[in-house]
Amino acid sequence: MTAEEWDTSNCAPSMLSGLHQLQPRFLRTQLRPLYKFLIACCWKHQHLIPQDGLRNGLIGAEKWLAGEIDNAKLDRLNYYAEAAAFSIDYAKTPAEISELETLINGITELRGMSFNEARSVLKKAAYFAEGSMMYPRFDSLPWVDSLFKSEFLCPDLLREFLKPHF
Repeated sequence: MTAEEWDTSNCAPSMLSGLHQLQPRFLRTQLRPLYKFLIACCWKHQHLIPQDGLRNGLIGAEKWLAGEIDNAKLDRLNYYAEAAAFSIDYAKTPAEISELETLINGITELRGMSFNEARSVLKKAAYFAEGSMMYPRFDSLPWVDSLFKSEFLCPDLLREFLKPHF
């Protein structure tokens, strides 16, 4: 990854992978900016994250960053965020499917997709948001494969939050 490639890339996962390979020490010093970046990517796609449990979790992540809540409160918020993701992933009963269909029908970007395609997009967004809110609590930092290879990453936001030197 060169400075020019960083400045012109449209693929945030490739940018992060290149940075991880070329500047692993730098990346390890960027946990806070990476956390802010992940949360910003979630808000960029908030139309795909309509559930209160997930949105409250993202707000909690921002409060955790600001020192306004502790780990225990973030963990409680994660419980509800994870439940929101599970409600998409494991919906099986007619009532659960109906609720999911209502959620899907309320999102313009998902209209025209099959139910299973739309469900898949919502599920990926939900797990991305839930993982992003808990990023600093992962053991494998700075690299978390499921987050840093996501389709929800935005290269412009990455450039805004990380300033590597090439």
